[in-house]
Amino acid sequence: MVISMILIQYPIKNGDPEIGKKIIALENTAWPESKEEEYFPSAPDTYVTSFVLMDDDKAICHVGVRKSILLHKEQMYMAYGLSEVVTHPDYRNKGLASEMIKTAARFIIGQHPDISIFTCKKDKVSFYTRGGWEAVKGACLVGGTKKKPFRSDAFNLVTMMMLISPNAISHKADFENTDIIIELGEGQLW
Repeated sequence: MVISMILIQYPIKNGDPEIGKKIIALENTAWPESKEEEYFPSAPDTYVTSFVLMDDDKAICHVGVRKSILLHKEQMYMAYGLSEVVTHPDYRNKGLASEMIKTAARFIIGQHPDISIFTCKKDKVSFYTRGGWEAVKGACLVGGTKKKPFRSDAFNLVTMMMLISPNAISHKADFENTDIIIELGEGQLW
């Protein structure tokens, strides 16, 4: 089998809807409860870009990048996060997702945010640590809305963070053993 992979940075503006459909098809391999006809991205208000690895005409690996303002302990931070990280089952264990999250990390750092924050399952902590993020001791990322918070601890998820700006680095202790609340929209959590 000859693999002809190409990396595409998929933008929100002027994005090819056909690639969006292929990303949704890929996501359905990991989260079958997703709807085929769902619009991509699912949360356009926080969506920045995606990195999509294509093999011929099929999306085989995807990493979404999101952003939002985070107000935490009287400090304002520009926060970027990863979302919808998925590799097609036929392409797993080849290092593709590792390279994709490193590409996303370089992109995020290049945007000069204060932090990068998102959640993951416990068994993925070392994977994201190799990409540059660290698990935050005792932190619970709370997404959703004020009226309908969506807590990461309800799903037994670990909060991962990369401190980037000097301000964020100097406030590292503020993120430990606390709720980190970021309004992302109803049912949304990075």
